[in-house]
Amino acid sequence: MSHTTDDFPAKLIYQPVAGFAEQVASKAPAPGGGSAAALSGALGAALLTMVANLTVGKKKYVDVAETFTDLRSKTEELRTQLTRQIDADTEAFQKFRVAGRLPDTDAKLAAKKEKAMAEAGAETVRVPAETMDLCLKTLHYAPQVARDGNENCVSDAATGAEMLLAGLEGAANNVLINLLGRTDAEAADDRSRVMAARKEGRAILEEVRGIVDGKLGG
Repeated sequence: MSHTTDDFPAKLIYQPVAGFAEQVASKAPAPGGGSAAALSGALGAALLTMVANLTVGKKKYVDVAETFTDLRSKTEELRTQLTRQIDADTEAFQKFRVAGRLPDTDAKLAAKKEKAMAEAGAETVRVPAETMDLCLKTLHYAPQVARDGNENCVSDAATGAEMLLAGLEGAANNVLINLLGRTDAEAADDRSRVMAARKEGRAILEEVRGIVDGKLGG
């Protein structure tokens, strides 16, 4: 069911492209970078799927048909998961805002508010961390798609990889901003997770760029 209150707007994924862009550009704090990062990742995954679709069934690529059929099912599932993250990120942020408005006029209410804010705050870290991980998981398929996929679509594979890293980096930044002020061991682990994902994702993209430059003469 779609949320339709001010705190939980109608599902973003059912908005027209122009409508979504207008919402991001508005004064409202959400949807923002986390949802945009998820969208970037979803489009990146879609482009890898597209290349796979234009590879399977072509006589020239019969040797990789089975591999790309399997790859296509995986990138399509990842696209679906990343699409869900578009709304999940905004909903996590809105829940945090709702928790922040809870009354704290006595000790019991203050304890209730503190618990709600802690739980909602954890969601604002968990959701973009999931987006980051999904982008990285999808990005692992990009070198093979660029190298062995339909050569007429190598620019699409390249664009998909670039958008996946953009999604990863955007989600990583959302994790980090929601960890500001935290010094606990869990926060330290989350920061290490971000650094590792960034390092790995950037290395994969450099590999893809090398493949693409070799094919396009860049």
